[in-house]
Amino acid sequence: MKLTDEMKDALHIVGSGGAVVHLTTCSADGKPNTVGERFVAVWKDEYILIADMFAQKTKANLMENPIGVITIAHPVKGRTWAFRGPTTILQEGLPEDYEFHGAMAKDVLAEWGNWAEKEPPSEVPPDIRPPRLVQRGVMFMKVEEIYSYKPDEAGKKIL
Repeated sequence: MKLTDEMKDALHIVGSGGAVVHLTTCSADGKPNTVGERFVAVWKDEYILIADMFAQKTKANLMENPIGVITIAHPVKGRTWAFRGPTTILQEGLPEDYEFHGAMAKDVLAEWGNWAEKEPPSEVPPDIRPPRLVQRGVMFMKVEEIYSYKPDEAGKKIL
């Protein structure tokens, strides 16, 4: 499922015109976990990736239940979507031929394995900028369903 240009435009890190997104996962026994993330990008028009830095509960949930939902809400721009699909963690050390729903891990990590180098957090003032981003990999979703949650069409499947 390909994302629209408007969706791709919204799914950028905050300093590049995007917004904070929230990734929700759920354990096998039904306990949800939501994390707010600012390092987000789109890969090949149908995958969403987020830098994996501190998401320990998210990792545990994805090991048990590899489905995620990423929501974005920007009320001023009217960008209110929920993206759902199989989700995993891609990190160094995976087999050379590891594939996840049509994407080769080595290709994704070659482009996004060092987020600080590719998209430095320039919007963060120097006095509070971390000296070094500690990225462990990327959380990677193959988007299969997209829902709106605008007030007049909340829950409507749009793609």
